[in-house]
Amino acid sequence: MAVDTGGVYDELPVRRFEGRPRGGLLLGVALVVVGAIAIVAALASDPARAWRAYLANWLFFTSISAGAVMWSAIVMMARGLWSQPVRRIQLSFVAFLPIAWLLFLPLLFVSGKYIFPWSAGFVGEVEHIPAGKALWLNVPFAITRNLVLFTVFVAVALAFAYWSLRPDLGAAKSDTSGAVRRLYDRLTGGWRGTEVEEVRASHNSATLAPILAILYALSLTIIAFDYVMSLEPEWKSTLIGGYFFADALLAGLSVTAVATLAFRRALGLQDLVLPENLHDLGKLHFGFNVVWAYLFWAQFIVIWYGILPPEQSFVIRRFSGPYSPIAVTVLLCLFVIPFFGLLGVKPKKTPATLALFAAVTLVGFWLERWLLVYPSWYHGELATPLRIGWQEIGTFLGFAGLLVLSLLYFASRFPMIQLWRPMAELELLGDVVENPTAGAGVDEA
Repeated sequence: MAVDTGGVYDELPVRRFEGRPRGGLLLGVALVVVGAIAIVAALASDPARAWRAYLANWLFFTSISAGAVMWSAIVMMARGLWSQPVRRIQLSFVAFLPIAWLLFLPLLFVSGKYIFPWSAGFVGEVEHIPAGKALWLNVPFAITRNLVLFTVFVAVALAFAYWSLRPDLGAAKSDTSGAVRRLYDRLTGGWRGTEVEEVRASHNSATLAPILAILYALSLTIIAFDYVMSLEPEWKSTLIGGYFFADALLAGLSVTAVATLAFRRALGLQDLVLPENLHDLGKLHFGFNVVWAYLFWAQFIVIWYGILPPEQSFVIRRFSGPYSPIAVTVLLCLFVIPFFGLLGVKPKKTPATLALFAAVTLVGFWLERWLLVYPSWYHGELATPLRIGWQEIGTFLGFAGLLVLSLLYFASRFPMIQLWRPMAELELLGDVVENPTAGAGVDEA
């Protein structure tokens, strides 16, 4: 269905890779191999540190992928007309979520004695569960709540992606062949015609998007409770869940900017992803840098002036000793540098500067995830020799390789620009849309 938006997006062409790019594929495979070797070597030399490096990197890559997918749902709920050129790029990170689910299983079932100070057999200490927390801090319940919530979140994210893609796949499958055509045939089974399918997709996407938002907040909040807050069982924070998933939204914007500029060049999308779209993306990025600073300060100031030693210890460990330079770097990368760098219109519209400050934010976000978890295990005398080493970097490379391969898989099979528009957006554009399913008994999924 062609949409009149001033002639820019009328009859959008299908833009995807014809086969996976050889260079990107080799890079992804090489990163996975290096990462696998690093993880095996770390497990052999220091299993505790290996699992902790694994956790920090899982939190980072899962957060940026979930955040990017969540933005594709947010802009649909908000009827953000500006987002059409970047919405599918945000959605492409859904390809990593099943991998994140698989990578979560070892954390749930294997790593407990190296990660949770409250679990029986915790390496180096005896089991310690604060009074009143035994009901929450037990391994079976922790596994169950995390597995159930994250599984449902990933399932709903895949369902949302399916309905976001289906109208485009039905319209584009006549121009495909081979394995891609067979994939499109499976995903468009029971096709009812373009108009009916767009109405069905509009309805189902609009239904799934708010459900996805609720599950996103719940699942990342529980992950924050169990894999950040419970690492220091005496510490408690009612804000850590909101901070954690709002933080991931900022990371989702950053990785969207980097991926958009990469795909813009690789797929020749300069005529579709315009400076105005980059400007909008940059404004959101700038705004969420401020949101991060607000949430950080809201938590920090309450803890600091509450004069409660168990709560202050969490902050002190991260802002003193060997962690102080990293904490300052996080503050610079997540707020100060992008805030001043993205002031004004030109930096947001210029691809190189937008990519630079998005990359700086991602560096800060990785360090922040590392800082959230590592000082809980290595503090006092144990913190002195600890530095970010080959264990953390090697594990990062392995996860990065899996993310690259998942994005290439998505981009070589599905259109990277959304071709259709939901009915709610057509109404904003002034198009009068009649519901072709009215009275026809169309089943909604």
